[in-house]
Amino acid sequence: MDHTDSPAFSGRDGAAWYVSLFGGLKRRGGWKMPRDMRFVGTVGGLNLDLSGAGLVPGEPYWITKFSLVGGVSLQVPAGVSVVPEGFRIFGPVRNAAPVTGGDEIVVKVRAFGLVGGIHVERV
Repeated sequence: MDHTDSPAFSGRDGAAWYVSLFGGLKRRGGWKMPRDMRFVGTVGGLNLDLSGAGLVPGEPYWITKFSLVGGVSLQVPAGVSVVPEGFRIFGPVRNAAPVTGGDEIVVKVRAFGLVGGIHVERV
């Protein structure tokens, strides 16, 4: 799935759901990230560049990933902090954008799966 794919459906709570049996979800360039983004798949993870995602301060953003194999890779600009959560058997968590306080934009990442970590880097 690439940046032209739209959500499979939107939940009553406003969450944008993306579903893929094989393959992950990639977003780069200018795009609008929903406050609550959910991905479900068997094999495939998320690769999101949040530097052009139009993030605004306020309530935290949520990214939730359910897949057997596949991690989460985020590129975040200055002023954005990431809080990783979830469960995995194999896969490390590398967070180069921890919460430091202040008026930062916070992105909470919940990743559930067997294999695949969470990797966050600053751009």
